[in-house]
Amino acid sequence: MLSLRDVTAIPEYGLAPQGPDPAIAADREVHRALILSGSQWMGSDISQALIVSDAGELQAVDRLLGALAVGRAAALVLADFPGGDAVTWIRDAATRHRFPLLTSTRPLSAWRSGLARRVADLAADRARRHAATLGDLIAQLDTADPVGGVTRALAQALRAEVVLRGPEGIVTATPPTAPLTLASVMQRPDRPLQTTPTGLFAGTVPVGADHVLIVATDEPLGRADRNLTGHAATTLAFALAPHHREADTASVTTAVRGIRLSAFQLLMTGNATHAQRVLAGIAPGLLDVETTRVFIVDCARADREAVMADVERRLDRNALAVRCPAFHQHIIIVAPQHPEHDSEGELRSLRQTFGSSGVTVGGSPVHPLAGIGQAYGEAADALARAAHHPERTVISATRTPTLVDVLPAVPAHTWAEAFLRPILATSRSGSQILESTALAVEFRTSAAARVIGVHRNTVARRVNQVCAAVGLDPERTLDRIVLSLAIQIVSSLPQPPAPPAPHSPEADVSLHDVLTHQQVRIWADQMLRPLADDRRDLVRTLRTWVLAEFNADAAAAHLGIATKTVRSHIRAAEPLLRRDLITGLPQDRDEEDDDQRLSGLRPLTIALYATTAPGAPYPALTPRPRGGS
Repeated sequence: MLSLRDVTAIPEYGLAPQGPDPAIAADREVHRALILSGSQWMGSDISQALIVSDAGELQAVDRLLGALAVGRAAALVLADFPGGDAVTWIRDAATRHRFPLLTSTRPLSAWRSGLARRVADLAADRARRHAATLGDLIAQLDTADPVGGVTRALAQALRAEVVLRGPEGIVTATPPTAPLTLASVMQRPDRPLQTTPTGLFAGTVPVGADHVLIVATDEPLGRADRNLTGHAATTLAFALAPHHREADTASVTTAVRGIRLSAFQLLMTGNATHAQRVLAGIAPGLLDVETTRVFIVDCARADREAVMADVERRLDRNALAVRCPAFHQHIIIVAPQHPEHDSEGELRSLRQTFGSSGVTVGGSPVHPLAGIGQAYGEAADALARAAHHPERTVISATRTPTLVDVLPAVPAHTWAEAFLRPILATSRSGSQILESTALAVEFRTSAAARVIGVHRNTVARRVNQVCAAVGLDPERTLDRIVLSLAIQIVSSLPQPPAPPAPHSPEADVSLHDVLTHQQVRIWADQMLRPLADDRRDLVRTLRTWVLAEFNADAAAAHLGIATKTVRSHIRAAEPLLRRDLITGLPQDRDEEDDDQRLSGLRPLTIALYATTAPGAPYPALTPRPRGGS
């Protein structure tokens, strides 16, 4: 993948880092370059893009850099840099936002005439080569010299000197002179990063229990190249095992599954093209489709490996099945839509094999390949409902009507778009930012990070930036409910044909107006009706619990009952509402086993809000309701 380090090393761009610490941003991926001229950039996707402008044209720099950070742009480039202290104020703003700032000696006209297009070409070429090399590493296991083949492929891809050292000495080296060049590094193979006397940057990676892979390059390796080196080390471990072709078939399969997981995580972050390239070497054509569905299997008491083997047998090569990296009993299946293959039918029959073990299945309706993130969220929501379904399976052929579908379309859209305007106005990528944020607020940060394959600090920073832009507290569950509801409205509810005119009375809509609309009240009454006949007054307990912002101890103190009783009432309401309510809250599960956080709490909170009696306190959703407590 093309990084900022790669781009700054190309002389024709004349780029130099200005702030903040260049080492922090060196690994940022770059997919394209966009020219910022006035407000024209607002209509473009800024994710992983160099935003190129003239310092003299920039206005509201602090706000601009904040928007670029939220939009996940790669960096801001100031063209035709005059030198000196001309950009001190811009550099200070970049430091505040921890956002990369570069200067270029080339004029803006040169960027317009060809340099910007050249960035996109370089990025595409780097992605193709990276994907091809990943496949080539695995392919070497079926050659006569798998160890030498892997090291040669790695050396060629990274333009590196590579040595594989074992307990008996050098196993293989590319080029043959590499052991001489890397002699100093081989004396201290326990040090992961070293510099050779000739100025090469060397890294060491363990291979199995007693081998080490040494890779030396002219420049420090970026994130993508470090990832490639790690894949090479894993592949070498398989190749070095005795009789690897016969005895280590399972290990090779594990390596392939690792590549499949990488492809899934690329899909989850909106990089469908890269996912197709990564899978091209091991599953040609699998993702060459326009639409797909997502299914999630909760293995419950069944062994996940046994369920996974059955899933792979049933779906063969027609779907992408991965072990969920966040939830240890989950299997995620991306099922491209092919008329000749019925993935849904195969997964429904899975219950016949593992039904006694409590296995549940949730599935999404059909989505475009680029919409895997939303499809995963819908499958997760279906899985939560499946736990309370008689057949333990909920698979939607079409999008299941939800709370969003009963909201009054024009007021709901008016409120949500106004509320999310600081994000939606950043660029066309605003909707993509919100989609990834929706997943992060639906689950705990660490779980969302593992699912999409991004560091938890990156996910947390993204959520914090979005919440700060719209005035919410990311640690407050009620605020997360408001954010997720707004995102669902703009992404799922059809756009009204005639939105209200700006500054008209209809345009001044609050969340309170939306949630107290008559049709929302009717939906809320129907949702809560199954609780009405329970002698324990479950609605009262739930309302007190929500008003206490999901703190069972505070709710118990208010009601004058034991905390254990509050939780038993909540659990009793779950099968009646067919929703998980306390699963995933801190007092009930450790973070490692966390499940959905908002899928049940969101509709419950809205239903209780809509049915609040006159004069009674509303759940403290943000912004505060007009006239409410």
